[in-house]
Amino acid sequence: MPYIQEKRRETIDRCINHSVECMKVNIEKTYNKEMSNDEFLDLSGDMNYFISRLINQLAGEISYGKICVITGVLENIKQEFYRRIASPYEDKKIIENGDIKEYK
Repeated sequence: MPYIQEKRRETIDRCINHSVECMKVNIEKTYNKEMSNDEFLDLSGDMNYFISRLINQLAGEISYGKICVITGVLENIKQEFYRRIASPYEDKKIIENGDIKEYK
């Protein structure tokens, strides 16, 4: 879970905010404007690259235990993102567009 103590968030948040700004500037330079939803797909490669390098640099010498921990963290991130962001979005779309008959 990403719910670490507030005092531990301050330094990490500064690093994250700086990294996000750098990524946005890089994308905006590519498109010479704020990116559209479709152009956001191009950012997926940049995000993958960034996260891969972050994980690998923090992991140092790799071991089976580190592989287990890292893949577990990534899976937890995926599940929490889905629970908090994707699931409410899909619930909203069900209300807007109707459910499929098999789930009614």
